[in-house]
Amino acid sequence: MSTDPSSADSAPSAGARTQAYTSTPEALQALAAAVAQAQQGQSLQPVTVIAPSRASALDLSHYLGRVLNDGRGSAAVRTTTLDDLAEELAAAAGRLSGRAPLPAMVREGAVTAVLAEAPGLFAEVSDQPATARAIAATSASLDSACPEDVTGLSPLVSEVARVHRAAARILGSSWYTKHDLYSAATATLQTPRIRKLLGPVIGFQLADEQDPSAAAFRAALEQHARATYLTAASSPVPGEQILSASDADDEARAVVRLVINKLAAGTPGHRIGIFYSAADPYRSLLAQRLAEAGITFVGPSAQGLADTGLARGLVNLLSLDPANPDVRVILDVMAQGVLYWSQENLPSSAVCERLHASPPAEQEDADEGQEPTEAEQKRQQDYAQFTGFIAVLGERLAEVFAARTWTEVAGTLGGFITEFLGPRAATERPELAKARESLHEVIRDLELLHGIAPTPTAAAVRTAVARGIEARRFWAGSSGTGVVLGSYDDGVGRDLDVVFITGAADGLAPARIRENPLLPDSAGHLLAVKLPTVHERAAARKEQFQRLLATGVERTILFPRGNLRAGGTLLPSRWLAGTKVTDLPSFAHDLTHGSPAGVAATGQEWRVRHLLATGHLAGDPALERVLEVRADRRNGTFSRFNGNLAGVSGPIIDPQKPISPTNLEDWVVSPLAYFLRRVLKAELFEDVTLEVQISRLQRGNLMHRILEDYVRGLTDGSQTASSERLLEIAEKAFEATTNPAWLRHTWDRDKSRIRTDLQKVHDMDQQARDAGWQHVAVEAEFGAEGGEPPVELDLPNGSTVRFRGKVDRVDRHSGGQVLVIDYKTGKADKYKKLTREDPTAGGTRFQLPVYGVFARRLATDPGSEVRAEYWFITAAGKYERVGYEVGPDVEARLREDAGLVVAALQAGIFPPRPESDHYLNLTTLMGAAGMRHTWERLKDSPALSDYSRFFEEDK
Repeated sequence: MSTDPSSADSAPSAGARTQAYTSTPEALQALAAAVAQAQQGQSLQPVTVIAPSRASALDLSHYLGRVLNDGRGSAAVRTTTLDDLAEELAAAAGRLSGRAPLPAMVREGAVTAVLAEAPGLFAEVSDQPATARAIAATSASLDSACPEDVTGLSPLVSEVARVHRAAARILGSSWYTKHDLYSAATATLQTPRIRKLLGPVIGFQLADEQDPSAAAFRAALEQHARATYLTAASSPVPGEQILSASDADDEARAVVRLVINKLAAGTPGHRIGIFYSAADPYRSLLAQRLAEAGITFVGPSAQGLADTGLARGLVNLLSLDPANPDVRVILDVMAQGVLYWSQENLPSSAVCERLHASPPAEQEDADEGQEPTEAEQKRQQDYAQFTGFIAVLGERLAEVFAARTWTEVAGTLGGFITEFLGPRAATERPELAKARESLHEVIRDLELLHGIAPTPTAAAVRTAVARGIEARRFWAGSSGTGVVLGSYDDGVGRDLDVVFITGAADGLAPARIRENPLLPDSAGHLLAVKLPTVHERAAARKEQFQRLLATGVERTILFPRGNLRAGGTLLPSRWLAGTKVTDLPSFAHDLTHGSPAGVAATGQEWRVRHLLATGHLAGDPALERVLEVRADRRNGTFSRFNGNLAGVSGPIIDPQKPISPTNLEDWVVSPLAYFLRRVLKAELFEDVTLEVQISRLQRGNLMHRILEDYVRGLTDGSQTASSERLLEIAEKAFEATTNPAWLRHTWDRDKSRIRTDLQKVHDMDQQARDAGWQHVAVEAEFGAEGGEPPVELDLPNGSTVRFRGKVDRVDRHSGGQVLVIDYKTGKADKYKKLTREDPTAGGTRFQLPVYGVFARRLATDPGSEVRAEYWFITAAGKYERVGYEVGPDVEARLREDAGLVVAALQAGIFPPRPESDHYLNLTTLMGAAGMRHTWERLKDSPALSDYSRFFEEDK
């Protein structure tokens, strides 16, 4: 309700008066009356209405169009903001012609140039982007407040003023600041033509200006025009609906449900407003929940440019070192689906990850005279293409960072985006096209730094691009088409019926206002004009909140009781003191206690409510499968959800294709992991660049490679036995294997241990050579395409299994005996069960018997003894040997145990037996505890009884 105008008027100046109201709808009626009075008898009399925001100005225009002249509106009424009015007036007088508004990025570039040339007190931090950013923000305040005489200022503030003035000289007369704009607009008010163009001026819901230049412009308007101010402010009253949610997420869900209620009751969406105190997390959270509920809204989108894969991809690629690009970063960008090389079609991101983790052997490393298979050739071609792409990307990135001017940076960076982040087709999704155009705008803006910022560097380019991307937000909807979404400031002066005010918790409303350490309040009296203090700014925020409370006919205030992101408990805003708060139940409570007939914001929420209430949900095959999965795993049923693929049509493995004996061993360890790794080709890639020392696997491969090179020289006769030669090969291998990420002292320790182990192996081999043993084969391969045929065994079920493999070494004694050796670099404990009586250790080890059967081919006499051994070639394994003679009895046991595993593979038996959780594997990835829980219920299933002896746990 309006106060009496005679008593409500205040006089900020001689030419202005203020009328105060308790609600915005009342102030809107007063606005219409004031405009009608100003135009009484003169329908074309100009009237200028100044609103607090552009959205408010648009609302006022629509409102006046509805109510003036019986709904016919008035063409002579201008609704605008103070900023836009100043722009219009300055442009009309031509006072800023030839100049452009000064962007924050350009001011920051000028400050950076000053700090690079003369850092002064900021010498130790002059190269930090945050320094230039903070000084540039302070410089905007000094545009109107910087005093001519700085002798009285503190050294720090004096330095800031020096940098401010030096930056202004660099910027020259090509740009104008807000101070320049308001000063030019103020000067135009001296012109009668301009005053006539304005007509009476009405300020609607305007707060006190915090910018001295804007305040001076307001004062000039009050002096030269017939200015009237209409304000509306309110405070929480008894009975006000104030709701408390458990956290911001529940608060957003609650608001959406309340909005749905209002829409269902007939309130148009464009008459509803939702306003938040803090952009983080409310801006994205509210937009996301509204979109999920299918509610059209007008306001900031849930995502900004920085949230798009395209922008993230560019920022990540710019973080690379052109001389040594981090392949992990490139693979990450590829996985996001935004990296597209315009020159060639790259292999898929999955293929490139496999190539990075396990590069193909170099052609010169392949066996002489053996042509690579078609698959190997394809891998080599893909790898060459991928590595070539990385080299080209590094070169293009180097060109970007080598640019000498910011114009050149914009040009080369635009070409970089076109070449590596361009569209895959002539047409693309609208949201992606929008992000691409925004990204190109960011790049084009870099040209503005030309001649102002210092010569670009890689770090400066990265910072400028990242800042430009972070500053760009997307907008959803257009005015009048949906629910209004915005900040508290956006809610002031709006023509709405229903208003929801969110985030009204202490710490958010009001948020803590900090003093600027570069321009503290204590320096205020020494400045050219007074700047608002911390206390004055805090009071202004409270007044703005009270203006927001006046918006709408019906309002609901909400706040979160807790912060689930940062922890802690939140209290209602101090501005709501004395009000009664109603605690809302949590979203989870609503799901479990709500009714399917009640308000459900999304289809998913309705389905969950219905399921909880009735116990079933017809016509949802996905849910039915989930329930079947849970039941089978809970009850220990060996079904398709627990690795039973017996119902799959066609063979899961190719019976004609040779398999390695370790394939069978892998199945015994974990059939499910075997299926994922061997059949579906789901690989785990360990990033060796994150290691601080050589891994056990790398150490084993390194020792295998050293001994292979050494023994090969002995078998082909090119070298003689020599420990010096062995250690020479080792040193070359160390050099090729060294990872810069490894700690030097641990790598030196490991190299020393490997040298000791190699010397011990050499000494033991020399004793064997003295006893009549001779090396006859190294890395002897069988079962590979075009090489030695596979080892074939007829199985008890009538099928045939074909084995392939590569034997580390085969020795032959002068007496004809043959010895197969497989190197091991771990401990011997888990292999000691291997005996001639149990050559497969209960069906868990198949390498030795298969290698022994193969080695018979290398015997000079068919009746010669063949022995297969694991040789533990490190001190950890105590240089032990574990093995046995491979005779007909061993072969018979091999057929029996291998036949059972092969039969399981052919039948599609892949139960989820967990692997060890002592290292990274598929079990740990899927959750070791969950897999163990499932396996305990499943392992005694009758369907797995034939294989139970394989799954006996080690005691």
